[in-house]
Amino acid sequence: MFPVPSRAGAFTLATALLSGGCTENEFIAQPFDNIAVVTGDFDFVESTLLRQEIAYQRYEGYICCASYDPTIDPAGIAQKAESLFLAENAEGQAELDTYDAVFVNSGARGLGDYEYNGIEDDDDFVKDPLVIDRVRAYVEDRGRVLVVSDWAYDLIEAVWPDKLELAGDDLAYDAAQLGVGGQRVAAEVKGELLRNRLQAGAASLLYNYGNWSVVEGVGPDVTVHLSGDVNFRPDGGDGVSVIPDSPLLVSFAAGRGLVVYSSFHWDAQTAALSDEILLALIEGLDPGNAADQADEEVSDAQ
Repeated sequence: MFPVPSRAGAFTLATALLSGGCTENEFIAQPFDNIAVVTGDFDFVESTLLRQEIAYQRYEGYICCASYDPTIDPAGIAQKAESLFLAENAEGQAELDTYDAVFVNSGARGLGDYEYNGIEDDDDFVKDPLVIDRVRAYVEDRGRVLVVSDWAYDLIEAVWPDKLELAGDDLAYDAAQLGVGGQRVAAEVKGELLRNRLQAGAASLLYNYGNWSVVEGVGPDVTVHLSGDVNFRPDGGDGVSVIPDSPLLVSFAAGRGLVVYSSFHWDAQTAALSDEILLALIEGLDPGNAADQADEEVSDAQ
């Protein structure tokens, strides 16, 4: 169903550099050679990559199934998230390290407490020291990019626990999943980077599912790109309260690399909004490279 290329093109990722004294994280990057996407039950960030014809490799990571598209059969996806995080090639290189950027969708397995639709543990990755060390080294030492949405925040908490101040118990998996579903949030666009790209100071964000992860604040070295007043359930019950100016989209430098987190789902937003934000924040995305790689493969086969 998804056009996933079989091999990478000819570009390489440049070292990511944080500019001192700036109010936003500024990175220098060349077009990405290789992108991995971990599928999830509730988000489909690949929609932007597909629209922009950006090549990527898909790894099946569903907890249950693709809630946004019941026609997707997880069993039909050969490569699994376990391979991305745990496997090595013949030279001993971690499979994760073969990618310039990794996108982890909300609802990817192994990044929580229990299965939301069952009673089994769902913490295989966030409790595995090898995974934590590899993700940290992938971003900090190798200067790569990690993009995470909503429920997958526990991966950020496991590797960089001081970056996000979450609602609920900060030490418990899944505890921040308190957001009220179906609400539209009038988000303030912060910083010149996105304002210039969107040509707007505000954006309307749809939270299409309930129990999304609520962020109350961020660490001192985290850049907030979008924020707004959000409705949430403080005790997980029926009562609703408001968190003013909740960070909705943030990024931070980690060593030589970059981490981006959204509490919203990319696929729930308008195509124009999702595409423009991701292209603005992640300079290495190279629209049209899927076609270029296909042309290279045809040429190689001749």
